[in-house]
Amino acid sequence: MLQLPSFRGAKVLTGKSNLHRTISSLSVLEVSNADYSSRIVNSVQEEWYAEEMVISSFYSIKDSIEKQCEAVEYLYGLGEVGLILYYVGIIIPEVPEEVLQLAASKNFIIICMPENDFSLRYNEVIYEVMEAIVLNNQTINDNFVNEALEKVSLLPEHSRSVEITLKFLSDRLKANIILTNTHMEIMNQVMWPRNSSLDVAHLIDVYAPYLLNGVKEQAEPNCDCYVEYKSVHQKNGEVLYLFLIKENSKLPAKTIDKISEVVQVAINLWGDKHNEVSEYALVKAIINDESDKMRRLAHLLHIDVASIQMMWLVFIQDLTKENQIREELEEYLFNYYKTAVIQTVDHCIIALMGNCSCKYNEYEIAAEYIDTTNSSSLISEMVYAPRMRNTQDVRRMYRLVNSVGRKVHLIYEHRKLYTAAEMRSMKQAIDLSAQGEEVLEEWLAVIDPILGDPDSLKTLMTFLLDAKGNYDACGKMLFVHKNTVKYRIKKISELIGYDVTVNSEFYDVCIACMIYRLIHS
Repeated sequence: MLQLPSFRGAKVLTGKSNLHRTISSLSVLEVSNADYSSRIVNSVQEEWYAEEMVISSFYSIKDSIEKQCEAVEYLYGLGEVGLILYYVGIIIPEVPEEVLQLAASKNFIIICMPENDFSLRYNEVIYEVMEAIVLNNQTINDNFVNEALEKVSLLPEHSRSVEITLKFLSDRLKANIILTNTHMEIMNQVMWPRNSSLDVAHLIDVYAPYLLNGVKEQAEPNCDCYVEYKSVHQKNGEVLYLFLIKENSKLPAKTIDKISEVVQVAINLWGDKHNEVSEYALVKAIINDESDKMRRLAHLLHIDVASIQMMWLVFIQDLTKENQIREELEEYLFNYYKTAVIQTVDHCIIALMGNCSCKYNEYEIAAEYIDTTNSSSLISEMVYAPRMRNTQDVRRMYRLVNSVGRKVHLIYEHRKLYTAAEMRSMKQAIDLSAQGEEVLEEWLAVIDPILGDPDSLKTLMTFLLDAKGNYDACGKMLFVHKNTVKYRIKKISELIGYDVTVNSEFYDVCIACMIYRLIHS
């Protein structure tokens, strides 16, 4: 892309090690408010926008560096490859250092078009890039299978799935792709375009019998659609049917073979028991962004996923004890929740709950469980995540927790129960700690007056991180009287200039403490 004439004079500001990435589409973002754009995207379709570049000038947020950082964070979270910035020096005077540091920490590409140039036009880049993409996509070469699977494998681990693979293929072919079981029940359905109203279920019902019986000439629809099928197999040998439905033109036989090969490998890699109807399959579909499969399974299992408002993630150290922990957890949760789906994925028991049947504080329910469970020694950590508005919130929180990973134990040394808010703060601290010496110095400056005093450092970090601001708990951890803790915290607050007992002032200090523990562990 960068070799095209319209990019002459452009500069790659961040993400230079990511320039091997493939681009398959462009999008223009001028509603740059991240919250508003997010609502638009979520209301249309849950998507992962891998292989897409965004064009923007940040016009609507030109006066807010904070909003510009939020926009980069939002685009990265969607899976966008990068951002092409126009009219730098005209709309925004320069690309803020904070934006560059954030993008660099995430290896997110920012390309700055020639600065102070009023003659630039979006359509020049759009035309040249899309023309190159169209020419490239006209052929399915012999290396297509490897290329397609490599693109999926570049995604975060929890985004690799059969449905994401089907979305890639649908975008490449500009065709509808449907995966069914042998009873013609749709398991995955990806439409082209995504808002298409084409009744693919009816087309499959009508023409599948002819296709499966080899009477292909009778399987040509009267409408402007062409239906093709291939059989693929799961690891256990069970057959699935892959249907390709393209409007107005027919797919070449070689292309159909290559597509089915990609889907076959994707099922082998990421589709274990893909046609299984179980709560485990439902939970996997939720966290893997397989939206159609999730809806189908929820319907078959009579589970109202819309009622899910709470998630617990219980990480266990010994999988041989998984059944014991899960049975105890189920017995405990069904005392409080009418809806509860509890399944184990890897080393994590995922509990999705709704319709709380009591008036207890829900955090206290979680705290009581971790304090009283007989399996405490087998649990490495537990995350309490309330206010799950939809399955996308569930998926995002699961990914967030996994991105923090074992570093949680570097930040919090004496705890097992963490809240969703604490996870978000930890993720921010982890990202900041990876941004270089200048950022580290800026944040550690918050606690600089006590960096040479080990006792004050230990008191502050124990008070804020381990004891959650509780004098009694902090005193017990430090083996001193709570009045001693109060005296020390008062002195520390005076030295650093932040009253760490006041909610509005302790946040920066808390992040600084997290960063300190990360880099000194």
